[in-house]
Parts: sequence; C-alpha cells; structure tokens
Amino acid sequence: MVEIPAAAVELAELLAVVVGAGAASAIGIVLEQFGLSAASAGDFVLGAWAVGMGLLALYIGVVGLGYEQALPRIQQLVAGE
Repeated sequence: MVEIPAAAVELAELLAVVVGAGAASAIGIVLEQFGLSAASAGDFVLGAWAVGMGLLALYIGVVGLGYEQALPRIQQLVAGE
C-alpha cells in the first residue's frame, strides 16, 4: 500500500475547505440577488426566503468554512507546524 505524505493530505484538505467556502459564498450571493429581485417584483415570501437562505449560505461560507476552518489551517501551514 502506498503511503501518502501528511503534507499532501493537509494541502488536499485545505483545498477542499477553500473550494467549499468559495462555493457556499457564491451560492449565497446568487440567492441574495435572486431574493432581492423577487422581492422587488412583488413576491415578498419568495424574496424573504431567498434572502434568508442567502444569508445562511454566506455565513457558512465566510465564517464557518473561511474564518473558522481555512484561516487556521493556512496559518499553521505558513508557520510550518
């Protein structure tokens, strides 16, 4: 069986977290835009739902994955730990 170096595993995990944070943030932005356009068109229930889901996706992308997961891993990688 082939041994995978620990640094390669950490880089792969970091890449997955960064891509996930970017995807969640992009989905949040799209939902926000859709919610604002739906609300301005008169569909307030759908607009409110989309804005709420957009805020949740933005929170997950920026805070949950970006600030709490990716940033500490990047700091550890730069520090050489």
